[in-house]
Amino acid sequence: MKRLILISIFFSFLISSKSQQDAMFTYYMFNHQSVNPAYVGSKDVINATMLNRSQWTGFEGAPWSHTICVNTPLINESLGFGLSFSNDRVGPTVLNNLTLDVAYHLDLFSDHKLSMGVKVGGNHSRFDLNKLELDNQIDNSFMVNNAKFMPNYGFGLYYYTPKFYFGISSPHLVNYDFNSTQRHYFLIAGALFKINDEIKIRPSSFVKVTRNSASTLDLSALLILKDKVWAGLAFRAPFGLVLPSSKNGGGYALLAGININDQISVGYSFGYSLGNQTFKYNGGTHEISIRYDYLYEVKKVIKSPRYF
Repeated sequence: MKRLILISIFFSFLISSKSQQDAMFTYYMFNHQSVNPAYVGSKDVINATMLNRSQWTGFEGAPWSHTICVNTPLINESLGFGLSFSNDRVGPTVLNNLTLDVAYHLDLFSDHKLSMGVKVGGNHSRFDLNKLELDNQIDNSFMVNNAKFMPNYGFGLYYYTPKFYFGISSPHLVNYDFNSTQRHYFLIAGALFKINDEIKIRPSSFVKVTRNSASTLDLSALLILKDKVWAGLAFRAPFGLVLPSSKNGGGYALLAGININDQISVGYSFGYSLGNQTFKYNGGTHEISIRYDYLYEVKKVIKSPRYF
C-alpha cells in the first residue's frame, strides 16, 4: 500500500509541477533571501540562515527540503551581497539550486529604506525513475535518469523600517519545458509590535502566485518574550479563504524558538495538513531553523530588530 501511494504521489507531483514548485517553509519569515534577493544586506550583520524541512515524516520518499543563505552589507551598507543554496527531494526527483544575490539599498527618510535586488544562478534537476520499486523492475518506461542544469535569474523589491517590511519578487523568471517550470511571484509582509518592555508580537504573511495553480496565503504570529524566546501559530490556505479546511486543503503549524545568545538562534515547528489522505501514514511535518549573526566589533548594537 505504501509503495502504491508513493508512486501515486510521485506522478501527481509531476502532473502538478506546472503549479507550485518552489519549496514551502513554515519558517518563511526567516527565509526572505531565498525568495527575494532585495533582502540581502538589510541587516547590519553578516547573517547566515539554515532551514531544514522534513515533510510527512516516516513516509518513504516523502518531500525533504533544505536551504542555506548567507548575506552581508557592503560599501557603507548601500550594497548587499549574498549566496543561496537549496536542495529539494521528492521520491526519485532531486532539485539543487544555487544563486548569487545582489541588492542596492536606498535611504528614503528617517529609518525607511527601499532596496532593489537581482538573483542570478541556476538549478540542476534530476529525475531518477529507475530508483522506484516496481513489480517489474525491467520496465523500460521507468529506466530513465534525466538530468539538466538550467540557468535562471530573478528580481525583487524590499521596503523596510525597524517596525515593518513589505516585499515583492519573482526569483525565477525563465521557464523550462524540461521540468515544466512556471514563473512564481511572491509577496511578503510583516511587522513588529511592542506591547511593553518584555513582550512583542511579530505577525507575518506570505502570498504565492503562479499560473495554473491556486494562489496560497501563509499567515503567522509569533509572541516574543524578553527578546529571548518565541512561540506562535501559522497556517496555510488557498488565497481568499480565512482558514484551512479538509475540503479546500491547507494546514496548521506550531512554532517555537530561542535566542541562545546575541548571535545564535534556533527554532522548531510542527505542522499537519488538512485534506491530505496520506496523513494517517506519516508523523506530520517538522522544521528546524538555525540563524547566526556575526556582529561587527565596531557596532555595539543592532540598528534593526534581529527578527527581520
